[in-house]
Amino acid sequence: MDFPIIRHPAPAKCTPVLVSVPHYGTQPLPHVTREDYSEPWFETFAYGFADTFVGDLYSDLHEHGATVLTTPFSRIFVDVNRRRDDFEHQDGEVRSRRGVVRTHTMRDVPIFRQPLALSDLEERLRALYDPYYATLERLLVELYRAHGHVLLLDGHTGSPRRMKDHQVIIGTRHDTTCAPRLAATVAEIFTRHGFEVHQNVSGYSGGNIVATFGQPRTRRVHALQLEVNASLLMTTTRDEFIAQVSRGEIPLKADANIARVRRCLQEVLAALPAVLAAVGD
Repeated sequence: MDFPIIRHPAPAKCTPVLVSVPHYGTQPLPHVTREDYSEPWFETFAYGFADTFVGDLYSDLHEHGATVLTTPFSRIFVDVNRRRDDFEHQDGEVRSRRGVVRTHTMRDVPIFRQPLALSDLEERLRALYDPYYATLERLLVELYRAHGHVLLLDGHTGSPRRMKDHQVIIGTRHDTTCAPRLAATVAEIFTRHGFEVHQNVSGYSGGNIVATFGQPRTRRVHALQLEVNASLLMTTTRDEFIAQVSRGEIPLKADANIARVRRCLQEVLAALPAVLAAVGD
C-alpha cells in the first residue's frame, strides 16, 4: 500500500495549492486483525474515526489543479493532524483516549487486547507520522519554488455531533496562518452556493497541520482548515449514522449536497491562485 498517497495534477494544470486530507484513511494497520480488538465491534472504529465521505469531496481535486496528499490509515492508529507528543501514557504503556493515537474509548475502555508500548508507538510515529510531515514540507517547497507562493488547504468533513448546526467552518488560527482575503474568498464561494459559513469556531480554528505550516509572513505559505459538516453529506440522522457505523455499515450519501460541495471546491481552486498572487505582491 502506498504511503502517503500523493496525487499530482497534470503539469499544465498545476496550481500553487496543496490539499492535505489527514483523516481520509479507513484502513487498519497491516498487522491488525479482528482478533486484536478487545470487542469484535471495535473493528468498526477504523472506519468510524475517518472523516465521513471525505474522499467524495477532496480526493480528485488533482484533476482541478491541486496537489493532493492523503493517508490510507485510520486516525485511531496515527492522527497526523495532532501534535506528535499528544498522547497519554502510564508505566511505559500508552493510554490515550484522543490525540495522535487512540488506545482507549472516551469511557476509558481499551480498544485493543494488548496494550501499546511507548516504544511501539514511537516506531509507528516514525513509520507513519514523520513521513506525512516530511512529504508535506517537500511538496510545499516544490510548489513555492514553482509559483513563489503556496496555499495549503487542510480538508475535512466534521462530526455532526461536534459541529452541531455549523455547516462550513474555516480555520486560520484567527488569521495567523492565512491572509484574511484568502479565507474570505473561500467563504464567499460557499455562501454563494447556499451554505452557512463560520470562521475560527472554538475547536475548529485549525489543527496541527495548519498551525505547523501556515507561515504567510516568513515563508509565503498560507494555510487554512476547511470543515464541512458530514450531516450535509448523508441522508441519515446523526443518531442513525452512529448506529450504522457501529454495525460496520456505510450510510446513504446525499448525492445532491455532495455535488454542491464539490462545485464549491472546484470554484475555490479556480479562484485562489489569482488571490494568492495578489496577496503576495
